[in-house]
Amino acid sequence: MKIIDYLFLISGLQTLVITVVLLFYRSKKVHINRYLGLFFVTLCVEMAIYFVFKYVKHPAVYYHPLRFNLLSMSFLFFYAVETTGIYIKRKFYYYIPAILEFLFLSVFFLLVLQNPEMHTTLKAMHFGKIMNIVGGIYIVTMSVMIIKINNKHKKQLPYYYEVTKNKSLNWLTVFCIICILFNLSGNSLNLFISEKSYRYLMNTILLLSLYYVTIASLVQINIINMISPKVEEKETKAELENVVRVIEEYMIETKAYLNPSITLKTFAKEVKLPERLISKAINKIEHKNFNNYINYYRIEEFKQLLSMDRHKKFSISAIANEVGFNSRASFYKNFKDIVGVSPSSYAKNVDD
Repeated sequence: MKIIDYLFLISGLQTLVITVVLLFYRSKKVHINRYLGLFFVTLCVEMAIYFVFKYVKHPAVYYHPLRFNLLSMSFLFFYAVETTGIYIKRKFYYYIPAILEFLFLSVFFLLVLQNPEMHTTLKAMHFGKIMNIVGGIYIVTMSVMIIKINNKHKKQLPYYYEVTKNKSLNWLTVFCIICILFNLSGNSLNLFISEKSYRYLMNTILLLSLYYVTIASLVQINIINMISPKVEEKETKAELENVVRVIEEYMIETKAYLNPSITLKTFAKEVKLPERLISKAINKIEHKNFNNYINYYRIEEFKQLLSMDRHKKFSISAIANEVGFNSRASFYKNFKDIVGVSPSSYAKNVDD
């Protein structure tokens, strides 16, 4: 066997292992992870087909119905959809292209199996290239849809989780971008380079992207990052404005933002309002998430203290700690985002 054959064998075994893990490991999001598991099942089959091509010389193998060009990305799409909390009414519709692909290829597989000479005719008609182009268009379309969903998921994360590190689907976005670039450039190259060269290029990119998505899937297997399905919005704008008014009054009266350990959960208990309602009111009326809202009050407090004579002798970091920031980097970033200038530049202007 050649080096690339050994690489495919190793990748195939790796894919098989993660398939078993994702399908049968009782993680905290086992239902969603099964979509990833099914995605890897299709890859396992494609790995097996690679070796079938190596050792079976009958032309019918070129028309095998287990290509999954119109199925694999559907599983990733459902994974992204369910993680983001989007409800799809008729999932079956997304499987129709894959069913048609399977039936279509099955017919030609049986025809060539019975009459191998038909392969020459189909090859002259660029049958394989046409199928690759059709599959490429579908993969690009699904990849774009997945990227849009991933971006939506990323924007919503701060409203559901205090810490969002490693919770986003950036790895899936990167994989989709690779799929888009490969299919747009790959199918173009397929028209100009030999089938052997094209297949070698495809296999190399497949192995690299497969290794990446395998590692990323394992890293996130137990990380809770689901967004609750969107419920019917019952609160009116006036009601939400009233909630914000209650929160503002509480903030001004108690200066709760000075507590560096404050979270949406602890604040909700203090103000005796549901977490969901607080988050929604701040989001819809103030156009901020909870952390940004708290940091806004801290920055305003910082500006007030800085203007007082008794705080002139304190350093910027000391005042930042006093108003609730427990990280210098976090303070500088939030100050620049909210005020537009760095704390040192602002302090200099105050002194002048």
